[in-house]
Amino acid sequence: MKFLPYSFCVLFFFSGFDTPLSAQSITKLAQAEDQALLPEFNWLPYAFYTESFGLGVGIGGAVSSWPAEETTVLGDITLGTTGSYTIAASISQLRIPGTKRLYMTPFFMGRRYQDQILYNGSNNPGFEGERAGSNDSSPDNFLLADQWDNQFEIMFSYLLPIGDGAGDEVVNTYIVEYGILKKGATGGKSIHPMKSGRTSILITPEWREQTLKQQDQEVPLNTTNVSYGLEWDNRDYPSNPASGSYFLFEYQKDYQSDGALSGWEAVAGEFEKIFDIGSSENTRQRVIAVDFSTNFVLNWEEDAEGNPTRRPPQYEAATLGGLYRMRGYEDSRFHDRAAVYYSLEYRVIPVWQPLRKVEWLSFAQIQYWQWILFAEAGRVSGQYDSELFYKDLHYDGGLSLRGMLHTSVLRLDVAISEEGSRVVAMYGHPF
Repeated sequence: MKFLPYSFCVLFFFSGFDTPLSAQSITKLAQAEDQALLPEFNWLPYAFYTESFGLGVGIGGAVSSWPAEETTVLGDITLGTTGSYTIAASISQLRIPGTKRLYMTPFFMGRRYQDQILYNGSNNPGFEGERAGSNDSSPDNFLLADQWDNQFEIMFSYLLPIGDGAGDEVVNTYIVEYGILKKGATGGKSIHPMKSGRTSILITPEWREQTLKQQDQEVPLNTTNVSYGLEWDNRDYPSNPASGSYFLFEYQKDYQSDGALSGWEAVAGEFEKIFDIGSSENTRQRVIAVDFSTNFVLNWEEDAEGNPTRRPPQYEAATLGGLYRMRGYEDSRFHDRAAVYYSLEYRVIPVWQPLRKVEWLSFAQIQYWQWILFAEAGRVSGQYDSELFYKDLHYDGGLSLRGMLHTSVLRLDVAISEEGSRVVAMYGHPF
């Protein structure tokens, strides 16, 4: 069973505090509905073991509700005995001074991974005539390399004054009781964006540089791109939705002019729907969640030997495998010019909740645990045609255990595919 190299380090830590999963919002527990959220500092030491990190230790800290109730400042550092490390910092939901509806979320991460599995390259030794990461490529067609990966991005989010985003209260307050929404729904009432849901314009500049080292050879993979998106979040409570839908359209453009992995453009779309099937004698909530997404690179050029002359690096655009899409496969296992993805989840919150009675876990303020059965399908292709949607699909499925600690959702997914099994730890629902 394979573990994602950084499953239990910085990304997992970032979930441990009250980082909202929806823009311009805060979540309050029902028992503290009338209390203002005061600045609070939390820190968390942790340890884990993976092949890439060896024995890893780390420490993270966060200041929540500062400088505003909806804002959280986070930082983390993780070190491994193999020489792998991560350093990260973020400020979520920071309102830009002088504006009312415009927020930004800057994020930085620097990391090094020892002996990282990378599905990259064409005509690799033993796999002549094959491009690693293509839909029909061998799972053994990968490179092992030391990887340096530095990333900086700022997401700007402007909430439009329509639907549930209208009015003077830009920051919405969700009131929850044991993780289930009681007041403050921002969607699910209508399929009309002018009447229901929160619509935002998203602009995200990103700089990212990966450097791969094999023996004495170093290969840089760079991008300086901007993503422009239109988001309509019509879910009642994005952190634990029981009804509603979600739509996102994105256009992404790389503004570099030098190199084979530059000057590319891509478009993407995602649609999600949540069906409430009610509670039962033994369950507090049951929902069916479905998700569909697709990506297409507008300019993809290769020479006669399959080497890129213009296209995204393997970690951008039409990519499957990893934390969110096709969790049973390695990170960026499949990548090409076009991609399609389907997912189905059956989510249940049982009445039985023994963890709240465990005294030494009282600090976590566990609101619920949730059991999920999921299935996924997807594929990548060099063409965007009808066959992309049904032919030669890859499949995986598995079980997930999720819990809301205070007001943050954590998940532990166990996924099985034709290429083995993987365990992924992350925050929030995958969609």
